[in-house]
Amino acid sequence: MKILILNGSPKCDRSNTIRIANAFTEGFPEGTEVKKIDLYEKDIRPCKGCFSCWKSKEGTCVIKDDMPEIIAAIREADIIIESYPLYFYGMPSQMKAMTDRCLQLVMPYMGDKSESETTFNEMRDPEMREKKMVLISSCGYVETEPVYPALLAQYDLICGKGNYTAILCPEGEIFVTGKAKRQQDVYLESIRAAGAEYAANFCLSDETLRKIAIPMLSPLSFSTITKAHWKDGHWTERDLEI
Repeated sequence: MKILILNGSPKCDRSNTIRIANAFTEGFPEGTEVKKIDLYEKDIRPCKGCFSCWKSKEGTCVIKDDMPEIIAAIREADIIIESYPLYFYGMPSQMKAMTDRCLQLVMPYMGDKSESETTFNEMRDPEMREKKMVLISSCGYVETEPVYPALLAQYDLICGKGNYTAILCPEGEIFVTGKAKRQQDVYLESIRAAGAEYAANFCLSDETLRKIAIPMLSPLSFSTITKAHWKDGHWTERDLEI
């Protein structure tokens, strides 16, 4: 089994979310191949909207950058994990740029939904329909339900509703504070268990999804820790780098 992690955090290996994605893959059986691509270390230029990929029989994009490497990795993977933080109710910009450039993987839209009637675009390569998609996203909010609908609506249109697994993790900022270590460890262990469950079934039960969506701390405790972290200037230049 081959897993591809597309790390869309601008902090790359210092990402809070990548800690969750790594814990998830640790739940997979020994011998599982895991490859990670840090999108912010790649040259990914914005889509031109020229639709040359749709005019090309092979779906070739005219832009010369690092996207062919990423597309090749996507084609080779059995499970694709998109890992990134939710900042302003959507994808970080480099992840969005990569997503837009994946237009080359689908057939042109001709006015009707695809044969599956779950998306508007049929995959160019039938083998792409067999791949599994997992979204792992953390946020700095104390609950996930109010802040993720716009993002999930986009995945519903791209992948088809029910054709991907979304692991949404509240209070992700707690990982950078150095506080609540016990709660962090308990949470990451539940994520590893979720990884083992997904490896066995290629899906997660409603109970598991509910469990891992429970915040690590109460809203009051989370607020107290994060306010102190900001007030005391514990955010380093690397945390705040632009």
